[in-house]
Amino acid sequence: MEELKLISITNLLDKEFVIPPYQRGYRWNERQVLDLLEDILEFQEKHKGIGEFYCLQPIVVRKYGENGNKFEVIDGQQRLTTIYIILKYLEEVRKIILSDIALYRIRYETREKEGKSSKHFLENINNIAEKDKSNIDFYYISSAYFTIKNWFETKKVNKADFLNTLLKRKLTEENGKEIDVANNVRFIWYEIKNDKENPIDIFTRINMGKIPLTNAELIKALFFLNEDSAKKEKLQWEIGYEWDNIEYALHNETFWYFLNRKKDDKMARIEFIFDLIADKYKSKLENFSVNKSIDKYYTFYIFNELIKRGIKSKKMLWDEIKTYFRIFEEWYENNEYYHLIGYLVHTQKGVIMDILNKAENLTKSDFKGHLIEKIRKGFRFDNLMEMHYGTNNIELKKVLLLFNVITAMKSNYSKFPFEKYIGGKWSLEHIHAQNSEELRTPKQRKLLLNDQKEFFSREGDKKLVKKIEGLLEEKNIPEDRFSELQDEIFSRYSDEINIHTIDNLALLAKDNNSALNNNIFPAKRDRII
Repeated sequence: MEELKLISITNLLDKEFVIPPYQRGYRWNERQVLDLLEDILEFQEKHKGIGEFYCLQPIVVRKYGENGNKFEVIDGQQRLTTIYIILKYLEEVRKIILSDIALYRIRYETREKEGKSSKHFLENINNIAEKDKSNIDFYYISSAYFTIKNWFETKKVNKADFLNTLLKRKLTEENGKEIDVANNVRFIWYEIKNDKENPIDIFTRINMGKIPLTNAELIKALFFLNEDSAKKEKLQWEIGYEWDNIEYALHNETFWYFLNRKKDDKMARIEFIFDLIADKYKSKLENFSVNKSIDKYYTFYIFNELIKRGIKSKKMLWDEIKTYFRIFEEWYENNEYYHLIGYLVHTQKGVIMDILNKAENLTKSDFKGHLIEKIRKGFRFDNLMEMHYGTNNIELKKVLLLFNVITAMKSNYSKFPFEKYIGGKWSLEHIHAQNSEELRTPKQRKLLLNDQKEFFSREGDKKLVKKIEGLLEEKNIPEDRFSELQDEIFSRYSDEINIHTIDNLALLAKDNNSALNNNIFPAKRDRII
């Protein structure tokens, strides 16, 4: 069984942490220490809502011995030690402002050097005058201390304000429960209570990435916490089976990129649904605020708070997750919904929640009408011919993408591949080339000429083939003769049109676009086919 909760640094101060011998010592470098300091300072200086906090990565612990306040640290040693060193640096200020507060203790089981332990070195870190190179642990600890010292002195950071951000504590009562509403720094506390499992095995799995503490893993743990063994086993079977089915379906690339406009970086794609539900309920949590852009575990915090306050039961939350997934499946299977919603996802930010809300409140015909109207409102131009290449490229890409999507939709036998649109980095291409002036080097001109020679050989145009071969024999192709030949070719194969308007543009994947160069339209068409 595990215990999972958010815990402020103040709640750690009465505890002792033991770093077991299977872990290496403290190894954070200057960049990692500075990143932590800068993140906390950024949080300190921003405008914050009540209860908004900065959260550190999880620490995974297990009770150590009979003492209720002593814990073995399975994962999180680096973060815990860095915070300790920061608090030691701020010790003088802490003794003035918070004179009754002592620090938590860190003991390394096998860090001894000539009778001098890492615990002793840490506790007396303020007394060192320079980096200690007597062993590797002392070196990294002392390096972190001087990085912290130099950062505060160089940036002239107010020590009292920074300490307050680390240790601030403010409680309020809601539904008979204490709620922390301070703007402070917190850990995710992940306590393992299974005494039978080897901590080395747990540590190995975590650090090999086999059980990464993502939002998905933390939320899964929430569903099973504080349940009796029989109920927990049933829940694990039901949720585990359904979870796997949802995850498997979301790994269908066509399904996933119909709903998502960015390359996937989630270890568990079900987090996409969790994020939508978290956004939906965030505004309903009074006296609770987290910053989505800063807090990696934003979604977990929302789920945790919903369950803790009794706003949503675990079953209600899981049922809602399944409902969202079923709706997405229905959209995916419906030819019109797939294409209209997919287009909106890829051209307008954050539309899924709005579409979900409308789907709940509109008839099917009205829902389709809403999607079409939402697409129409996404354009700034009523007259497409007013748009020009170079000036209105974003709008042109949106129109041409819509053309491609609607063409696929009306075919009724294939889905537009949004996954290829994401992966291909599509761009605008002129159907009739702008000109050949940008082909300045002999190599570029020879590539185009060879392409044209191949095309005109298939066409049986011996006269043009002979002219091209004559130019290709030149070591450095003369610019005037090259331009003269291109004018002849384009006058024969190109119409007189405005080359920068939408009727002369296509939307193509970057690789295709680059390969086409500034060739004539029939050659481009052959290459695309």
